[in-house]
Amino acid sequence: GGEGGAAGGGAGRARTRRRPLIYVYDMPPHLNTHMLQYKLTPGACNHRIFHAGNSSAVRAGTYAIEQYLHEALLQSRHRTFDPDEADFFYVPVYI
Repeated sequence: GGEGGAAGGGAGRARTRRRPLIYVYDMPPHLNTHMLQYKLTPGACNHRIFHAGNSSAVRAGTYAIEQYLHEALLQSRHRTFDPDEADFFYVPVYI
């Protein structure tokens, strides 16, 4: 006997990752992060409020969902850096 692999008797050291796997495209800044950097009103259209002492809080709101989803996917255990193994793709463009 050896170590169990993927279902169906795959390679002994192969580990299956929890699915779905999501590939997040790395887009040019003018399509997403520039909007946050160069906005006219500091509190508008962002999901995170920054406080003194390097603390922050999440803000709920319709216009904040794009940034919240983007940040959550970048930190997710479902994120993959290999587009060939991805089940879903996220294109972070803020409109």
